[in-house]
Amino acid sequence: MPKPADMLAARDLAGTETAAGTAISWAETRAALRADRAHWARRIPGPVRLRRGYQAIWLYRMSRYAHENGWRMAAWLLWIVNGWLTGSDIPPSTQIAGGMFLPHPYGTIIAGAVGRDAAFGFQASIGGLYKTPDRDVGGGPGLPRLGDDVVLEPASIVLGAVLIGDRSRVGPRCLVLKDLDADTDLAPTDWRALPGRSAVS
Repeated sequence: MPKPADMLAARDLAGTETAAGTAISWAETRAALRADRAHWARRIPGPVRLRRGYQAIWLYRMSRYAHENGWRMAAWLLWIVNGWLTGSDIPPSTQIAGGMFLPHPYGTIIAGAVGRDAAFGFQASIGGLYKTPDRDVGGGPGLPRLGDDVVLEPASIVLGAVLIGDRSRVGPRCLVLKDLDADTDLAPTDWRALPGRSAVS
């Protein structure tokens, strides 16, 4: 079975990312937004533009466009507005391909790189660890990179320079610190009952 590094190596994050040193065009940004709306339409009926999660992605796309075209102050101001309005933390340095689905943005942090048609549940997050970055797998030094069609269930977290293979699903409350192969389903551990305070030992 191929490793995530083999599948994700040198992949273009379609819809938002271009070759190194090339600014993101407005046409690429609009294509990514169209892919976002299409993914939302497949999952939730109704007006997409009124959803708080879509607004979070829209504001991220605007900040990313500004960031990659040299308007850094505008990019970070849009990041602040996004956090205030939607409760999400998606820095403009983050790379997210088209088709992002984020129905409940409050408390979600996305720092790294995300492939096409990803879905993040309530407070699902990716980011780095508080240590000196040991490697860059494509999401930035010490940050994760997710493949295409990856699903992060509510409260799942991916930390560090970790590769998540295509079509993987990270279950609720899972903490991922190591690479996952493609088509992997990671289930949370079962709850374990602890003796109550009045229990006799």
